[in-house]
Amino acid sequence: MTQRGLETPTTAASTSPTSLESRLAIIEQHLAALTADVAAIRAELGAPVGGRPQVAAPTRRIVTSRRPLSAQDLEGLLGRYGMLGIAVLAAVAAVGTFLSWAIGRGYLTLDPAARVLVGLAFAGGIAVWGVKLRRTERSFGSSMLGLALVIEQVCAYAAGPSFHLVPTWVAFAGAAVASWALAIFAHAENDELLWCVGFGGAALAPFVTSDGHGNVFALVGYGAVVLLPACFAISHRGWPIGWRVFYLASALYVVAAAIVAHTAATPGFLIAFAFPFAIAAAGIVPFAPESRKRGALRWLGSLAVLGGLAYHAAPAEPAIVATALLAGVCAWLLVLDRHARVPQSSILARGREVPAVLDWIDGAGIPLLLAVQAVNVLAPPSQAMAPYGAATIAFALFAWRRAVSPLRDAAALAAVGSAFGVVEFLPLEAPTARVAAVLALGLAAFAMHKLRPSRSWLATGSALLLFAAATAISELVARRPYVFPPFTTVPSVTALLVTAAFVLLARFWYWVRVATRESIADRPEWTYAGSLRVVVRAVTLAPWVWAFVWVLIELSMAYSPSTATLLLVTYFAATAVGCVATGRVRHSARLRQVGLGLALVAASTAFFGATSYFDFAARIAAYLVTSAFLLGIAYWYRRPGLLAD
Repeated sequence: MTQRGLETPTTAASTSPTSLESRLAIIEQHLAALTADVAAIRAELGAPVGGRPQVAAPTRRIVTSRRPLSAQDLEGLLGRYGMLGIAVLAAVAAVGTFLSWAIGRGYLTLDPAARVLVGLAFAGGIAVWGVKLRRTERSFGSSMLGLALVIEQVCAYAAGPSFHLVPTWVAFAGAAVASWALAIFAHAENDELLWCVGFGGAALAPFVTSDGHGNVFALVGYGAVVLLPACFAISHRGWPIGWRVFYLASALYVVAAAIVAHTAATPGFLIAFAFPFAIAAAGIVPFAPESRKRGALRWLGSLAVLGGLAYHAAPAEPAIVATALLAGVCAWLLVLDRHARVPQSSILARGREVPAVLDWIDGAGIPLLLAVQAVNVLAPPSQAMAPYGAATIAFALFAWRRAVSPLRDAAALAAVGSAFGVVEFLPLEAPTARVAAVLALGLAAFAMHKLRPSRSWLATGSALLLFAAATAISELVARRPYVFPPFTTVPSVTALLVTAAFVLLARFWYWVRVATRESIADRPEWTYAGSLRVVVRAVTLAPWVWAFVWVLIELSMAYSPSTATLLLVTYFAATAVGCVATGRVRHSARLRQVGLGLALVAASTAFFGATSYFDFAARIAAYLVTSAFLLGIAYWYRRPGLLAD
């Protein structure tokens, strides 16, 4: 009888209970996997493990479903954070209202300097109390420290921009020192509540103490003093509530700066527009964790678009405004180029599930809106070409530097869109010169598709060629019928240019196929093979289809209704024979079927003309032409072997 301790693992597992050693080994494996999972989750959330960020082993990944927010969760959020924020705001408002009432009634005869000193002393007392409370009541003590910072910031703003007791820069320096001190303390203590209370209250200080006469320079300066320490304090922290407070505060300052920008004309617009870029460069780029950086930058970029609207309120110089907006386009693309490899993130949880959409917002939405604003600032069309031209170069360079990705697709679309804006503003003779410019732009897009494959180059190039073809057709149809000889008018030259563009594209159809395959290299080939065949077939057939339509329109308007109908009968019959002959040589059943369809159209046209327009001689000619061509087709089909393929 075989001893259990001498059994092989396979035999033991199948014929007897698992030994104690095997069970321990299984438990160790599960513990190792669980440890890796926890490390991965902590790395994704940016939480430090043992004081140092841990590198998660890519062993396994836990996919968790987001639990819906329950009434109890909502109650907890409202009770812990909402009530605290409202309490701080109410306390600040109460102090400000009381002082205003007491001073207005004459009950408090303190001069401005004394009011500021009393406020600072009160803030110091609350801060000392908060430090003592943190030993036993950490949460409530943090709230008191945050309230002390709020009162100190109110006093600093009052001493500087409000009462002018000290120079504004001195007041802001004091506010900066206090903000940075609390930011460093909150960062070291990993205290999100302290940060939210202090930062949220400090951000509201200018609006609580405002007398209704805003100063854009003071507002933006104070906003920078508050927001930059905030970026440091929340760096490398999960703190979801803290980041939401930061997003709301930054939006508040950008909107307020755009509203009061008119107080300083052109400089007011410039500082209001540059404010979100400054916060992004000095706060988000150096301090924000990788898991938050792209989302925070996108938020500030969207605020920059909003800040660009300050031009409508500020009587600024149009040329300077347009230059600033174009500089914003370049600055945004430079920041995006530097952080293109940063993991995609969004301020909304659902947005992180569609990273391609976020790339399109970054690469096309934000910079293209800034470029459009720059164009709208300049009224004469001759001046509007310059912003679109500069934006085209910037987008093209950005797309050139990017690998095959949604970012390249977005920048390529924006580049073609900006270039089309240049064409629209060019003083070109319509329709030939304008169609020629659109065709050149479409072929340039296909050339870029060859050099730097992108589905956007392909799509926009195709759209431009189709737009040029539609314009040519509308010009052909708009002519008076039966007045001009066919193929001799200016719209005929336009149609000839379209034909040449389609022929040139078909000549290099192999490039299109290879580049298109490279532009969707992130997908298995079997998922797009059918679509690729359709694209290549469309490129190959485009010249023939266009030439057929062009000649059809020209002949249908030639000389007179009777002559035009007779020419169409001949044209349909000859084309039918050509299709069947080509299909016979190339063993293409589909081409032969097209020829048969055209033959039926020729016969129908002949009978229609005979009953509507033709005189005796024309009727005979139409019947003879149709009969001759159709007899040739019938002869080919009666020969053996044609349908074998």
